[in-house]
Amino acid sequence: MKARRRRALRTLFAYAFIAAFLALTLAPYVWLIMTSFKTRVDAFSIPPKIVFKPTLDNYVTAFLDKGFTGNVKNSLVVTLATTLFSLVFGLPSAYAFSRFSIRGDRILYFYLLGTRFTPVIVIALPLYLIMAKIRLLDSFAGIVVAHTAFNLAFVVWMMKGFFDTVPAEIDDAGKVDGCSWLGVFLRIVLPLTLNGVAATAIFCAINSWNEFLMALILTGRRTATLPVAIPGLLTPQGTFWGQIAAVGSVITIPVFILAFTVQRYMIRGMTFGAIK
Repeated sequence: MKARRRRALRTLFAYAFIAAFLALTLAPYVWLIMTSFKTRVDAFSIPPKIVFKPTLDNYVTAFLDKGFTGNVKNSLVVTLATTLFSLVFGLPSAYAFSRFSIRGDRILYFYLLGTRFTPVIVIALPLYLIMAKIRLLDSFAGIVVAHTAFNLAFVVWMMKGFFDTVPAEIDDAGKVDGCSWLGVFLRIVLPLTLNGVAATAIFCAINSWNEFLMALILTGRRTATLPVAIPGLLTPQGTFWGQIAAVGSVITIPVFILAFTVQRYMIRGMTFGAIK
């Protein structure tokens, strides 16, 4: 009887801890969404209003009158292109590091990882000068190249771990059946690690979607992404907190949709390497 009570108390404390953690984690996001539907008076009311008459004025002003819809399109283009190119170049590189051994490969591997750990602010000026020299400032190509280069090390590091879990004997069996190395990679190994590819893709997409500094340096009025456009709501006439909250709420929607769409594959991919 005592053991049953202890289990019940442990379960109760566990649920209480999870509920408190979720409340603390989600409270800022819930407040952000609420602020996006408030008028300027309601947003600055003291004490803060929990019950209020919602309005869509902040969304209409931000996305229709001030043109943030174009920034949403820019962010989608940059994110999708960056994720695609990161996987196209990163997956074969990760497979090569996993399967082939050459002289100095470990040095090359850790050098590649070192590029991911370098703070962006360190390479900001050289990156700007290079892009200006080759005339890629204020272009989608320039920001996609920069984001791809920054995500490439992450793709190689993450996917190498997934490829390592696939036995090399499977590759040998494919070679015996007449497949080339490219055929083994595309037809056998890649489908077996599809969950890992999904997990890697969503992290690349989130990194590109939320990235601010490189986008600020390399984009202009025509190609500015959403994170870069938000500071435009901080004006000498005042800060439009309702519109900032509206844009901030919209920024989270594609991430949520992508996460829920590939949630099953992402969870499998994150736990794939832990189970043999």
